Amino acid sequence: MFGKFSKKILSMLLVVLLVGSLGACSKSTDTKAPATGNGTGTETAGEKPKEKVKITYWHIFPEGDVFKKVHDKLIKDFNASQDEVYVEDLGISFFDFLSKMDTAIPAGTGPDVGFMGLGDNNFRASSGVLANLKPYIDKEGFDMSQYYEYAVKDVTYDGGIYGMPMIWGTRMLVYNKQMFRDAGLDPENPPKTLEQLEEYADKLTKVDAKGNIKVMGFHPSLGNASFMDYLDGRGGSFFDDKDNPTITSQTVLDTLKWYVDMTNKYGVKQAQSLKSSSATTGIDPFLAGYVAMEVNVNDFYKKLSESDIDYGICSIPIPANGGVRAATGDGFDLEVFDHGDPAKVEAAWKFVSYMTNVENQQYWAVQNKWPVANQKAMETSEEIKADPNWQTIVADMPYAVPNRYIPKAKNWWNAISPEIEAAQNGLKTPEQALDDAQKAVEAQIQEYEATNK
Repeated sequence: MFGKFSKKILSMLLVVLLVGSLGACSKSTDTKAPATGNGTGTETAGEKPKEKVKITYWHIFPEGDVFKKVHDKLIKDFNASQDEVYVEDLGISFFDFLSKMDTAIPAGTGPDVGFMGLGDNNFRASSGVLANLKPYIDKEGFDMSQYYEYAVKDVTYDGGIYGMPMIWGTRMLVYNKQMFRDAGLDPENPPKTLEQLEEYADKLTKVDAKGNIKVMGFHPSLGNASFMDYLDGRGGSFFDDKDNPTITSQTVLDTLKWYVDMTNKYGVKQAQSLKSSSATTGIDPFLAGYVAMEVNVNDFYKKLSESDIDYGICSIPIPANGGVRAATGDGFDLEVFDHGDPAKVEAAWKFVSYMTNVENQQYWAVQNKWPVANQKAMETSEEIKADPNWQTIVADMPYAVPNRYIPKAKNWWNAISPEIEAAQNGLKTPEQALDDAQKAVEAQIQEYEATNK
């Protein structure tokens, strides 16, 4: 799972492009394809090909990606499983995905199906660029209860369903068991509260004779962590039930003060140095041995399992008093873009429902060690049941808190995030940062209301 809000920015920018260019997406004249093939243009020789409805599918698993092998097999198996639909796929680097869309959508050559950010589905659905899959779901009696509740909520908009949940997960605390032993800590008893987390971090931090930190016990923004993870653990939110901003609430302020204090405890520059090193080398600070504990996404499990580190996994610690078992939940879904061709939409539905069924979701999860959105698949897999680390992850997944879609402030995180960072870097007090964030979001709402009377 990629960083939540980098994915969010990509999705938001994409919507602007899609809204302005939907009219340019005309029907493709090439709607038929050979029955045989593996989704990459390779056909089986010696057979007379049947005609299939061809659909295009763009995703973020290009050549060299660690998840490509499993992903390719699912596409190949789908193409071979029936004689009605042929999927032609294109893997694009996540960081090149937007530029590819920038070129393709105005030209009318965008995909029929996209591997998209689940948390931003409603943003695209509200723009009218996605096909409503509910008619197909209702017609077939397709069971949506097999998916995690929040994942289904994320793809539900105005009574319709605009995507099939594919990936779902939250974040976890990972820790180095050998470093625990060296510090006199029990590796089978990781911290459960923020108070214990701070205590453990102090014992795990190693400093050389010159005062330089050689191993950092913990830092709140290292790994793949967000301020939201710690806010969720206090039961807090930036908005109330009626979507009114509550950014200056006491819960948010308490969380930010803790976040800033933990940042200052071990130094902003030290963390920035580790982040830069990680970006340059491609090696996570935890895997490099520079951090004893960090918060990371569930699919980090794959890298952990392939490392030689004696690691442990547990829930993100929460305050001893008033803490709530929760962490930010997010993932990906398969979305069908509506280019005005009903045959392609129906073909795309067959593909996305196939990719997200129990059997294929179990295959994805077990082979990739990446949690899926199909709850039944996660809870009935014998391989997952037999793995204690998997069981820790599965136990946390129902407590994942999804991203909030605020119709009147769709870019709310872009307004809040810089203020959180300003407080973390000591440029503003927590109070001033949250006050400025509140005003920025209120301005978004006022602008929306002024232009949508």
